[in-house]
Amino acid sequence: MQFSYLLSAFLATLAIASPVANPNQDYDVGLTTRTTEDTAEYKAAVAAHGGLTKDKYYYFTLEWPLGQPVGDGDKESNDELKELQQKLGFEHIGVVVGKVTETDSGKGKNKKTKRDFKATLYHMTKKNVNPGDTEFKSPNYKANSGQNLKWGGESSSKKADAGKKAGKDYVDDNKIYKVDGNNCNDFANAVLKAVK
Repeated sequence: MQFSYLLSAFLATLAIASPVANPNQDYDVGLTTRTTEDTAEYKAAVAAHGGLTKDKYYYFTLEWPLGQPVGDGDKESNDELKELQQKLGFEHIGVVVGKVTETDSGKGKNKKTKRDFKATLYHMTKKNVNPGDTEFKSPNYKANSGQNLKWGGESSSKKADAGKKAGKDYVDDNKIYKVDGNNCNDFANAVLKAVK
């Protein structure tokens, strides 16, 4: 009998303490949806390696497929390009190093998240035909449908800076382009050592 009395008292207390819906109050029962926008650079990085994490640095190589012009002021002759293509199997190579970012904007139902891969492309080109001076290039990375990133690994801000320095130092130490021994692939390997 005492148990039923205690149970009744407990349930009565619980009922009094519970919030009761007010029929005269408007409640927003709409679903909140978050929109996510991925930049072309983020999509390219994720295509090369899924599972990238916000605020982390990563590095990739970027190969220009055979037949695609290098651009960016490159002055390699057709003979040099053919010889390099036979040796390496691609037109040109660079190293891409950057950070995954996520930026939120808007509030409530209008909240949006923008995911990006803010990165720099380090590569070396031939500045002139004669004598064949090398030139260090470090533009912001822009995804290109004809070029695919190849996964390298995790990096850091400090290593990204070291990669830029390694690229500049490489060009300072190797001023004249040579298909054998001082080409874009040799340059990329020097930068990769610094960003790993």
